[in-house]
Amino acid sequence: MKIVFLTTLLIGSLYAQSFEDFLADSLKKSPLLQTNALSLEQAQEKSSMTTRYKNPTLSLEVSNFSPDIGDSEVGYSATLTQPIRLWGVSSAREDLAYAQTEQVKAGVKLSRAGFTRELSSLYAKYKRAVSAEHLAQEELAIAQKIANISQSRFENGSIAKVKYLQASLDTKGVQNFLAQTAVKKTTAYYRMMGYRGLNDEIEVDTAYTFMLSEYGKAISNASIELSRATEKSARASSKLNANKLEWISVYGQFEQEPDQGIARVGINLPLLAFNTKSQEKQISKLSADKAKLFTQNLTNQISFKLRELQNSIKTLAVVEETSLELLQSQKELLEMYEEGYKIANIDLIELQTIKNQLIQTKENLLNIILSKELNIIEHNYLTGTYNE
Repeated sequence: MKIVFLTTLLIGSLYAQSFEDFLADSLKKSPLLQTNALSLEQAQEKSSMTTRYKNPTLSLEVSNFSPDIGDSEVGYSATLTQPIRLWGVSSAREDLAYAQTEQVKAGVKLSRAGFTRELSSLYAKYKRAVSAEHLAQEELAIAQKIANISQSRFENGSIAKVKYLQASLDTKGVQNFLAQTAVKKTTAYYRMMGYRGLNDEIEVDTAYTFMLSEYGKAISNASIELSRATEKSARASSKLNANKLEWISVYGQFEQEPDQGIARVGINLPLLAFNTKSQEKQISKLSADKAKLFTQNLTNQISFKLRELQNSIKTLAVVEETSLELLQSQKELLEMYEEGYKIANIDLIELQTIKNQLIQTKENLLNIILSKELNIIEHNYLTGTYNE
């Protein structure tokens, strides 16, 4: 049975996908991120809408002339009107279209970065669940070893039956805990796969370690880029609305009457009596000012968050190192107590206490590693590592 288990584990590890490939494949195939391409296409279409010209208007008219009673003649006229954009308005509209497109691109970048951060966090939690299951298996092996020693001592008459039953009961408790860790591992796995948004199930290798990026500034954060793009879009809109008059209409007309033909060319000028677009201009300006203040506030918040994360990561690294040193000492102590228990120099309760302390240290170490990696993921996200 052990040979089958080890063979299955070896084959599973052999065909498991690395996290780098898993993440790259998810970024490529995720339906959630595939909507980004549609968003960019929508932005291009909206850009074309912003810069396009208005359609011409064709008016046709037929007239009935009756100079005398009983007599009538037919005349007709045709008028073609074309709205013309004023000089300077075209460049303002092009700037607005470009700013709006850049705003959408920044939103797409933020979506991608957020997806990478969340999937990385779920992977880190899945790794923790896998390690917890392995730790439970290790504890079970130790508990079974203690139970075997207890059985031998009971059969030799060196301990009471209650000690042997106590060791067996501890083994059953660890078996129950092992089953619980298997459930948690399954839950963590399917949460990771569910967020990915695809139907296939992939075995992912858990050997990947998250490393702190070399970037240390908040300026590259995708949220800040989106905020800056929002401000630029509002500025461009304000610039466009500064043009009180955007369009005039040029028309040409030909009219045919019974005794004459008339050709006309003219221009229609809107009179800026009531609507000077001052409200639109002010609203756009206020939106831009709000976005600028929001960017400043967000930059400061992220800057302090990065300091917090960097200090936390350093502290967790120190705690991890000291925990590993403690763990080594506990391993040596457990081996000594196991040997002592074999020759009846050590009590069962003492041995189980050392075993529990060792397992608790390892569990704390798993929590420390998870916290450190989650902080690294958040740090890398805030510094723009996941933007591309």
